[in-house]
Amino acid sequence: MDQHLKDPGFDSEAARKRKAYMLELFGYQAPKYDLHDDIIGMGIHRRWVKDVLKVIGHFKQGKEKLKMLDLACGTGFVTFNTTRHFPDIEIDAFDLVPEMVGVAKKRQAKSFSDRKIDFWVGDSEVPYGENKYDVITTCFAFRNFANKNLAAKNVYAALKPGGMFIIQDMTKPEKQPLRGLYLFALKYMLPVAGKILGTAKGSPRYLYNSVMLLPKNTDIARILTDNGFADVWHRYQSGGMGTVVVGYKK
Repeated sequence: MDQHLKDPGFDSEAARKRKAYMLELFGYQAPKYDLHDDIIGMGIHRRWVKDVLKVIGHFKQGKEKLKMLDLACGTGFVTFNTTRHFPDIEIDAFDLVPEMVGVAKKRQAKSFSDRKIDFWVGDSEVPYGENKYDVITTCFAFRNFANKNLAAKNVYAALKPGGMFIIQDMTKPEKQPLRGLYLFALKYMLPVAGKILGTAKGSPRYLYNSVMLLPKNTDIARILTDNGFADVWHRYQSGGMGTVVVGYKK
């Protein structure tokens, strides 16, 4: 049965600890974050982002000059992929971690200086506007939000009527044997790779735990519908290792 998932609260100890750890972990990882993603994930995120771009492209048909927000943008992976494929989409992007935003800004200056992209440090759980965006994406980040309902509520407020919210993230297969093989690799093989690459101490363990804690697709969909979204749909990627969940503002 679908669950109505509750938030611990913006000022809760759980939320404060989660954000403090995000700042420490991803602040340390930022300079080599993209390289480690390519090596450890064997480039699978580059295949998954194509699904996000297809959803954006379908939504964009018949529309011009869309405005998009890349929420929890990290180093700008989705931001810059969208920029390459859709030259007429104006993009804002923010992330909780200053070091990640710093890397994104350097990438923009180096390779996308001809495009206006506004990056800033921000918190998904703090309101950031009303009726501003046609599309909001959050990729590889939703599992990190302590207050997922609050984040969804802020997204809903920031979208224009008819706007679209795309969640893309790592998750776990629901069926065996792939589930067992995948979780074994995450739990036991990823720490070895992390040690070789010099990732932050505890990073592999956190990745495994965050994947395990991410709600099932049906439960993520319920979070969106509980916060006003309509026509919510979802599908798994690569047998359930990734997921895409999409909802629309009425």
